[in-house]
Amino acid sequence: MTGKLKGVILAGGMSRRFGSPKAFAEKDGVPFYQHSIASLKPFVTSTLIVTNPKLQPLFKQEDESIPVVNDLDSYLGQGPLAGIYTAMETSRSEWYIVIPIDVPFMETRVIEELVRAIDSDVDAIIPVVSGKMQPLISIFHHSLKDKIKNQLDNGERAVDLLLKRRNVNYIQLDREKAFININHQSDYQTFL
Repeated sequence: MTGKLKGVILAGGMSRRFGSPKAFAEKDGVPFYQHSIASLKPFVTSTLIVTNPKLQPLFKQEDESIPVVNDLDSYLGQGPLAGIYTAMETSRSEWYIVIPIDVPFMETRVIEELVRAIDSDVDAIIPVVSGKMQPLISIFHHSLKDKIKNQLDNGERAVDLLLKRRNVNYIQLDREKAFININHQSDYQTFL
């Protein structure tokens, strides 16, 4: 299955609540986005960072070895679903493992559990942690591409809405720390 998986790092947000680009904040001396890449690395054939035009040069300056693309112009600034669609449109794969840049505690074993849940009868694999769905750390099948485009074209940007209409394998996980999301400087101070 590994040859059919593409890693997608969602880095399109403007980090307004954080005050500076979160992707480059550090945990243990390593930028957040590198933690996301490391958690995917054992399972994917390649990784793609999807970002916005302001951050793209910063990623290229940091590490030229990882492809970086901007959200497609027609969906620029329209949230994570636009980033997922951009990845599907610009890089072919059967499955896309998606992760944001602001979960520096993500563990490889969480990704492994999601990968093990891949099944030809499902459209997506979504973790559920403490009763809360985590659709931005998930796996999507390429067959969702046109459905995502149609949803975006109709102004519907919610990932939850896409999932309600699909066959989804929800995986119950108890690793809360791996899913800690750093949105504010106070989060950074608390957890790091």
